[in-house]
Amino acid sequence: MGQRGPLASAEEVKRPIVAGLGPDRLREISLRARDRVIRMGLVEKSVHVGASLSVLDILVSIYFGRGLRRSGPKPTERDWLILSKGHAVPALYAVLAEAGLVDEHMLYKIRAIDGLEGHPDYTMDGVDVSTGSLGQGLSIGAGIAYAMRLDGTEDVHRVYVILGDGELDEGQVWEAAATVAHLALRSIVAIVDVNGFQLDGSTEEIKRKGDIPGRWSSLGWNVVEVDGHDHEMLLEALAQADKASRPTVIIAYTRRGRGIGFLEATGGQHLDPRRARALE
Repeated sequence: MGQRGPLASAEEVKRPIVAGLGPDRLREISLRARDRVIRMGLVEKSVHVGASLSVLDILVSIYFGRGLRRSGPKPTERDWLILSKGHAVPALYAVLAEAGLVDEHMLYKIRAIDGLEGHPDYTMDGVDVSTGSLGQGLSIGAGIAYAMRLDGTEDVHRVYVILGDGELDEGQVWEAAATVAHLALRSIVAIVDVNGFQLDGSTEEIKRKGDIPGRWSSLGWNVVEVDGHDHEMLLEALAQADKASRPTVIIAYTRRGRGIGFLEATGGQHLDPRRARALE
């Protein structure tokens, strides 16, 4: 597993991930990545399998469909991806393993003392920002987007920020959303993984989110709604965001635990080894 500092090196700029793949290929990658997430959940019961599987197809579509682009060595000369819902990092690790940026065997040492962190750590190849404390990702993205404006690269690159619907309870999210809209930071693309659950239960029971698209639209964001497991819809939404003259939020409706029946049915987060062994 390679290590790096916060800035992209010249070597990294020359090593792009293969992208531009169509929906059929993306579905194949998602299946392999889903298998990795499940296996991580089997070796470490604290892994957030449910949240990882709801966001997985989104990550696959960004990395291998639209692609993360680099035009130079400066931090403002590349695309960024911020997984603000950092507890879903197993999905990111699974995607980075597919891209060859994480050694496969390291996946199964997740949360071990000599293994992968339980939340994103920017010292790892492929991880742009350390996250885990919910609500901070969009603010970080706003700062990066403003730096792109100052350097004249905001029409070339994008800053993707992936949030959970439960994370929308954080006031900092809405402070950042208002700032981004006010400054018209069009390089920002927020993606909300709406899986209907948060830490202690369903979002409807814990705190109703109301009209999520309407809340973003009222601040001045370009809003696109998609099925978060439909690669074709995700690719189209990402293409729309590339052309938009204002910040875009993609509202992606997903299923927590996508692909595992008993997790989808209950909104569960963790795998019960006794039931999960049947998946192998």
